[in-house]
Amino acid sequence: MDSALALRITLDNGKSVSRDEAIKTLQQSGIVKELTSSLQDKPLFYIWRIIALSEIPYARHLKYTNDLIDRIFEKLSTPFGFSLSGDEKQFLPCYNAMLVSAMCRLGLANSDQVINAIEWINNHQPMERGKTVAIKNFRFDRYGGCFENTPCYIGVAKSVFALFDYQQQTGDQSVKQKLAQGIEYLLQHQLVKRLHQDKPITSHMLDISFPESYHINIVELIRFCSRANLLSDNRTNYAVKYLKENETEDGWKVSYRYRADGYTPFDKGRKAGHWVSYIIRNSLNGKKAHAS
Repeated sequence: MDSALALRITLDNGKSVSRDEAIKTLQQSGIVKELTSSLQDKPLFYIWRIIALSEIPYARHLKYTNDLIDRIFEKLSTPFGFSLSGDEKQFLPCYNAMLVSAMCRLGLANSDQVINAIEWINNHQPMERGKTVAIKNFRFDRYGGCFENTPCYIGVAKSVFALFDYQQQTGDQSVKQKLAQGIEYLLQHQLVKRLHQDKPITSHMLDISFPESYHINIVELIRFCSRANLLSDNRTNYAVKYLKENETEDGWKVSYRYRADGYTPFDKGRKAGHWVSYIIRNSLNGKKAHAS
């Protein structure tokens, strides 16, 4: 087991660890060494690295992480949220939301950059069908269409996660209505199914994978439902049953590894993954993770 995961388990179990001790533990982590070995000047590299680091306790105290945060704030932050190009040309709701969640996990929910991104979600992200979104200079059709008659499920789900993470960190009730609307949209789809067809929304919806990638998957969704106390809703039953049926004697095996600049899967090899198994097991048991 990687020492970064061991640290996370220790903290999740309520045990106290000093900052110096935690940093020393991270310095022994193979995952942390891999994540901090290089820093490429590419927007997607920034995104996947900061998402991965945000899952590791005390990563906020690493120089690499702070340098990366500075670059993201400098190059991807705008008055309307986070954009791959630093302007309207490559603003995508899913990436904006993923960066919000990562920054919240890193303790930056009150930063101006995150607040701008949250305001965009709260004011513009549709959480229902049939709502047209047209904003001057924004090209939501660039990558196949984010909003059309049916909003991209990935963008909806990631935005729901972002609103929840932000509210948890700040207590801001201004996002309450939008969040509730988004949660209902996810539950109407039983988290992973098409609304009028008994099949997954996307080809990656039932992937077992961690950390998160562009493709929304059942691991992210069930973790969110656990954190938001939604597992008592019977509309989560299908996803819970699916995960339980796919558990092996040693846990869960990774079924998909995303590939992109900067993306680093935490579990390697063909055996059950320590990280993904821990995340799923904790979620199904309703346990809360320690904040980074």
